[in-house]
Amino acid sequence: MSPTVKPKRILMLLENESVPDDNRVLLEALSLRTAGYEVMVICPTGQSRKWFEMVDGIRVYRYPKTFELEGFLGYVWEYGYSITMMFVISLYIFLRRGFDVVHVHTPPDMTAVLAIFYQWFGKKFVFDHHDLSPELYLARRASDEPNLVYRVLCFFERLACRRADRLVATNASQRDVQINRCGALPENCYIVRNGPNELFLDAVEPRAELKDSDKLVLGYVGAIGIQDGVDAMVRVVHELHVHHGREDFIAVIVGDGPAMPELKKLIRKLDVEHLFQLTGMIPFPEVPPYIAAFDICLTPDQSNAYNDSCTTIKTMEYIALRKPTVCFETRENQLSAGDAALYAADNNLQAFTAAVIRLMDDPQLRASMGERGRRRIEDGLTWNHQASVLLALYDRLFHPPPRDSASSPTPDDVSVTSAAAVQQTAEV
Repeated sequence: MSPTVKPKRILMLLENESVPDDNRVLLEALSLRTAGYEVMVICPTGQSRKWFEMVDGIRVYRYPKTFELEGFLGYVWEYGYSITMMFVISLYIFLRRGFDVVHVHTPPDMTAVLAIFYQWFGKKFVFDHHDLSPELYLARRASDEPNLVYRVLCFFERLACRRADRLVATNASQRDVQINRCGALPENCYIVRNGPNELFLDAVEPRAELKDSDKLVLGYVGAIGIQDGVDAMVRVVHELHVHHGREDFIAVIVGDGPAMPELKKLIRKLDVEHLFQLTGMIPFPEVPPYIAAFDICLTPDQSNAYNDSCTTIKTMEYIALRKPTVCFETRENQLSAGDAALYAADNNLQAFTAAVIRLMDDPQLRASMGERGRRRIEDGLTWNHQASVLLALYDRLFHPPPRDSASSPTPDDVSVTSAAAVQQTAEV
């Protein structure tokens, strides 16, 4: 009788969110577990304060989330503390359970130093590029001027991309950065897009207190950070109310984040509190019913070097639930949502407001855009499509084809199905 083959063990490192709060990381971990891998995650505490927990068969180790500080000292403290905590826990796991791969989720890119350390012990390194850290830093500073911090972030980004055995990007823009700015080999770079969770693909019962209202519901779901531009939504509501005399709607913001206190101040300053409902952070399973109750969804992330490189998961969730969406003209939102959204050029608030009014006054347009968005998801942008690319990456990581094999698939080959719907938009 042959001995049982032990499953390959994957250790995921996540600094800027927790599990299961981070939906993308949770989906990746679940897909790998279902495929037979053993998955472990190290992350900060989030909605769950437990230091260890089994989440759908995934071993989750958490360390206490630190407080946030502004500026350079804030970066040094947050990342220094987090990387130290992750190293201590990873060393414990290394000695007690072992692992074969360190899968680093960013930001920050400097977490890669832990994976590089374990490469000395023969471990593989997968670099999962969620956000471009240098551009994210500039977006949070509201500045395009590079400084020392920006250059340090670029250094760690290049280091991670060059040392990783395989790389993941959420879209073609990020893959281009990995190859052209950071020097990664194209054959090692895979695109695993942000696909909506299956909770957004089934029939969803809308929140009754919103759907039964006689007013239209404008909605936003997601993080409330400086770079997310939710203040633009507040200004749009002010435009609708003051300059267009609209009282036939309510605006709902689902989520929380470091910019929420300033957002609340702006709502009070513009005297539009009576038009807003703020839910704060809610459990993830409660998100789809909120979106299902929205008549129009908003993605107010303004076009800049950072947001143009992001495939926003909230936009994918909106269109999965057949909701028309209004966005600014960020490159990846246009490629993802296509004709399921209306776009405001040049970060212009008046143009954004005009697009919202157009949808408010045209229920047939809302319905047709919603159906087009759902078709885009089903034609290649579900998570199942993305999971196949992730599993192909891991298959090649552990079973690399012969160097002279002309028939072995490339990252572009395994990404072709999930990219088809996006490419159709680019050609329109």
